Amino acid sequence: MNYIEMSFMLDGKISDDFSDIIIAKLNEIEFESYIEEQDSVKAYIPVELFNSFLFDNVILDLKSLFSFSVNRKIIKQENWNQKWENSFQPIKINKDCIIRADFHKITDKYKYNIIINPKMSFGTGHHETTFLMIKKILSLDMNKCSVLDIGCGTGILSILSSKKGASKIIGIDIDEWSYNNSLENALLNNINNVEFLLSEICSINTTFDFVFANINRNIILSQIQDYINCMNSESHLLLSGFFVRDVNDIVSSAQKLGLKLIDNQNKKKWTLLHFVK
Repeated sequence: MNYIEMSFMLDGKISDDFSDIIIAKLNEIEFESYIEEQDSVKAYIPVELFNSFLFDNVILDLKSLFSFSVNRKIIKQENWNQKWENSFQPIKINKDCIIRADFHKITDKYKYNIIINPKMSFGTGHHETTFLMIKKILSLDMNKCSVLDIGCGTGILSILSSKKGASKIIGIDIDEWSYNNSLENALLNNINNVEFLLSEICSINTTFDFVFANINRNIILSQIQDYINCMNSESHLLLSGFFVRDVNDIVSSAQKLGLKLIDNQNKKKWTLLHFVK
């Protein structure tokens, strides 16, 4: 599978707003992975998923906010490993969790030592939304609980849930690359109690103690009833993948459907919401 790389270069010093808004906009039109550098944001999408009309509309929206240039090139699949190996550094969350690739050598001991080879899948802990989800999961008692991980990406949240003691875990994604990457990462971490499915949320017909969705605002708002259908009585729903400015819309929708907000955490411009049924 070949990918398109779009490099966005701000005219001037790059800002958090610039990176965050670009990523949020491109998430909505099938872009899958990002590399944030000192002077640019690089975004990646499979060639067959690229829609030039939708992309041009995003560029028009962004041009109303920032002055920047865009360069495009094709990245062949076999070149991707070298690309992320050069940019992916270990990340520590709290004192007891580290996320690293299998080529990173560490000497310190961590209770949660998670190996993620992300390839083109989203979810290494570097992005604010994944960081927020992981930090929240680390604070939860998940022993012998069931978990549904929607849009599992690299499988990182499912893998952490297993390490936290969850007994039944299902991770779903509609992207075949993410599905295969989740399977690979589970093997790297010796995880054998997670079932990964190449599937839509509507195909899930059982309920769980915890439901995770780190996706984006539009998908969350369109699917939130499906999430609730997958929740047990008094179960927990963790949502992220959206900006602080989207919180009111999501909270309003969730509360109308009977959910109670118990936590709201922010990192830069991004938010995590924790609901109970």
